[in-house]
Amino acid sequence: MKRFIGCFLLLFLTIELQAQVEFESRFEVETDYFDPLFEIVRRDDGLVSFRTLIKKAFSSNRVLQYFLTDKDLNTQGIIELPIKDGFDMIGYDLDGNFLYILFQKGTTLGSDKYVLKINLINQQGFEYSLNNLLAMELAEFLVQGNSVIVMGAADSRPVVQVYDLDNKSTQTIQGIYGNNTHILQIRKMPEIEAFEVIISRKGQYREREISINTYDLTGNLLREIKIDEFGEPDQEIMDALMLPMQNYRQTVVGSFGLERRDAYQGMFLMDINEFGEYDTKLYTLEDFPNFYNYLTDKPKERREKEVLKEVERDKVPSIRNVYAIREAFQSPDGYYVYFDHFNIVNNRGGYRSPYSPTSMYRYDRLDRLNSAQSISDPVYNNGTRYGMPQTFAYQTEYSYISAHFAKIGPEGQVIWDNSATYDGLNTDVRVPFGDVAVVGDEFYHAYVRNDKIRLAYFKNGERIFDNLEVAFELPEENERIAENNMETLSIVHWYDRYFLLSGTQRIRYQKEDGSGATREVFFLSKVLVAGDLYDPEQSPE
Repeated sequence: MKRFIGCFLLLFLTIELQAQVEFESRFEVETDYFDPLFEIVRRDDGLVSFRTLIKKAFSSNRVLQYFLTDKDLNTQGIIELPIKDGFDMIGYDLDGNFLYILFQKGTTLGSDKYVLKINLINQQGFEYSLNNLLAMELAEFLVQGNSVIVMGAADSRPVVQVYDLDNKSTQTIQGIYGNNTHILQIRKMPEIEAFEVIISRKGQYREREISINTYDLTGNLLREIKIDEFGEPDQEIMDALMLPMQNYRQTVVGSFGLERRDAYQGMFLMDINEFGEYDTKLYTLEDFPNFYNYLTDKPKERREKEVLKEVERDKVPSIRNVYAIREAFQSPDGYYVYFDHFNIVNNRGGYRSPYSPTSMYRYDRLDRLNSAQSISDPVYNNGTRYGMPQTFAYQTEYSYISAHFAKIGPEGQVIWDNSATYDGLNTDVRVPFGDVAVVGDEFYHAYVRNDKIRLAYFKNGERIFDNLEVAFELPEENERIAENNMETLSIVHWYDRYFLLSGTQRIRYQKEDGSGATREVFFLSKVLVAGDLYDPEQSPE
């Protein structure tokens, strides 16, 4: 009888969990377990996924495979296009209905490159040679109006170049290449046929200077905003994220602190008007009463007392370890921000990238959906996100502590803040491997750990649940997941309450004759989250 009650309770809890998370649809591509993954990019009516693949053994020649899916993951099948002998993909971007892929021959930085432009409506492809570029370690590849924008490192200094695919002209952007200079962000501005670069450099007296420069597609400087007044004299911007322009106004969100002491102190929000004038608001732990909500009661109480003591002494309390901006959204009722709080455990090798931590995350993750742990770090993965080698290898280990979220009102007031635990996650991945969704007054945070989704849910800023484990599901009853390729698993927000889970798996299934078999697949799963169905009375916790 006890066993029966236990089984019934487990079944009931499973049903409750399934009510909160539903695996609505799935698409598979049969593939070898360790074949390259598909990169995934959002389109208005669905997704485009693509990869390069060696189809013949003992050959270096590759083909490009891509497929389009709608919002229910329906597809017309995989399309293959030839690639020049000896070339492989090192970058890509989507501009309207055109997918642009950058190919390079070999791994030498200055070797031949070309761009394949694919019309996703009629599947036609066009090739463009890419000449006269500097030999650089590529960190970003963007296309706007048939102009290619590349960002990288040449001689350990950042560089940005614009290449016109039509007239084959190359422009090197002035004022960026230099010692002690970091690029914090580069962002396309299609509404004015321009792009922005946030530049950070150390001045004569080691003080940090921040500039926000706007360039047209021929490399001309249209506007320069120098952030020469920020907080107290010893406070500096540690990283920054520029939001899209709205009504000729822009917002920059990021973290600040005492860089010379490597001490983070909080968040800043900077409003810039059409004349380049800016107003900055600073937020510290005093403004975020729920920053330590991820802790259990006693450690939380101890940390909060430490903050209070610092405030009573008229000191700015420090945030232990790194406080890095991940996402920021602007809405009619304010801003939603997402930071990760982590510790750098060790740094082997000594290589220091010319980019800030923010530049190691794709500025446009709203469009590029692939954030698998081992492949999507734009600089960390063997030199760039696409696999070009660095001068020498390095490895850094990170201990992720918590994710911090806040809603800031239109006038700059903190409406709410809260946090979710990472439960002592150690990894060598510095990119954000989780994602957030804002749906009305609901806020979701999801990431993959081992073979489960970890989910946190907040409503009007109140934490309803945190670190909820959800097992992967398959649509067919006669199939089971035999093995997950852990390093390939990824979950990102797609739209509304839907997340996209992807990776490679080995599936065990039953054939028509009743015998067992396995297949290896790359998969996409559309996952619906519905936190309002959560019942704390039935929680397995």
